[in-house]
Amino acid sequence: MFILYRFCMIMLYRKTISSLFFSVFIGCFCQAQDSSGPGLRALLLVPGGPVVSLHAMGGKTVGDAVSIGARGLSESFTAPGRHFSWAVSDKNADSGYRAVGEVHLPEPGNDFIILLEPVNKMFKSHVIVAKESRFGPDGLLFFNASDAVIGAALGNVRVKIPPRVAVFGRAPAKSEKPFYQVTFYYQNEGEVRPFYDTRWPHREASRCYVFFYRSENGRITYQSVDERLKPQEADN
Repeated sequence: MFILYRFCMIMLYRKTISSLFFSVFIGCFCQAQDSSGPGLRALLLVPGGPVVSLHAMGGKTVGDAVSIGARGLSESFTAPGRHFSWAVSDKNADSGYRAVGEVHLPEPGNDFIILLEPVNKMFKSHVIVAKESRFGPDGLLFFNASDAVIGAALGNVRVKIPPRVAVFGRAPAKSEKPFYQVTFYYQNEGEVRPFYDTRWPHREASRCYVFFYRSENGRITYQSVDERLKPQEADN
């Protein structure tokens, strides 16, 4: 009886230790998953090719500096959470950093693109789901930073682009020609005024960001950035 009792106690002890180890392992794994945070890339909505250096700050945790430019998407970086702040270095601040904008990432999703718009020395973030179904190969994302409503004619398709709203568009179906007609226009004193009319090539392995703004002389113009897609994304 004593031998049987000892055997049962040993087996119970081993089972308890195994369960405890498993629980600790799963807890650590889940914590690591949660702390990884969503993946981000950002594009600066500024004419020309400037670059800003910003930190993603969540609470008292400040991430490494991220270079965000107007000529292409930034390198991928990890968000400290669904809600965080942009910050810049500031020697006069107690923490050494000063908040210059807020970011609110929607649920669900773990891969986002942020269109970063400078507004009065701050940065307003327009969040786009990176794998948005309307923004695949040959897709277009319009952002209008001017004060006028802009129209886009993509072949026979018309797209309305109001100020400060991300609008998705798509090139017309590909025909025997590798290009399509593109016209941008706006209304001024009741008249429709085209300000761009040309042909664009189809983008079978990339998508395009189009940013409208007023130049220093007051004319509406645009800047575009192509993003090459990974093979699996281009096939979707």
